[in-house]
Amino acid sequence: MQTPIFAVFKNGHCSERMQIKKDDIGKCIEKEAKKIFLKNGFVKTSMREIAEKSDVGLSNIYNYYASKDELFCSIVFPVVSEFKRLLETYHNPQNVDATQQWMPEMTEKTAKEYSSIMLKYRDLLTLLLFKSAGSSLAKFKETFTDEATELMMKYMEAMKQKYPTLKWDFSPFFIHINAVQMFTLLEEIIMHKIEADDAEQIFLEYVNYHNNGWKQLIYNTMQYE
Repeated sequence: MQTPIFAVFKNGHCSERMQIKKDDIGKCIEKEAKKIFLKNGFVKTSMREIAEKSDVGLSNIYNYYASKDELFCSIVFPVVSEFKRLLETYHNPQNVDATQQWMPEMTEKTAKEYSSIMLKYRDLLTLLLFKSAGSSLAKFKETFTDEATELMMKYMEAMKQKYPTLKWDFSPFFIHINAVQMFTLLEEIIMHKIEADDAEQIFLEYVNYHNNGWKQLIYNTMQYE
């Protein structure tokens, strides 16, 4: 039985089991499980193998995690939470104004934040984006992209109300493509094993490209009113 972790993510809280502070045994289980998941992927990893590597009885593992899926979800939960936080931070009209996002200091801050997440959670991103087939997070990218598209459309509508001269009349699929781009960037950085310093520069270039592109599109829209 799979744990509906994305529903948990969507509602903005973690399950009771994930809120419990893990003891040394729980930490050991997750440490060894992460190594095996990274090597074999979710489908080809067994709880028996995890038990052997972590030197914990198979039956005892189930005192910590109800299923292999719950264990996998618990391991990647920190980076899943980061995705949610970033979405709410940068696409919530109550948190940030569209015009502020185009400012140089905001561009640099955003790039450094993405770079920091990549540096801190590279292994978890690898699990989430490349090793999650068969788990309840197998469709995380698609589900997150759909939610991001919906939130971004609401964000643009709020900006149009705030700035009537800005006509952000773009198709939902165009917004969807923009949401997908960030995952493509993360996947490419992981696949090509880009180092931290280079990754920060790449994120800065990408955020500049992204922000200036939107800015130009909006100005063009205004020009032809």
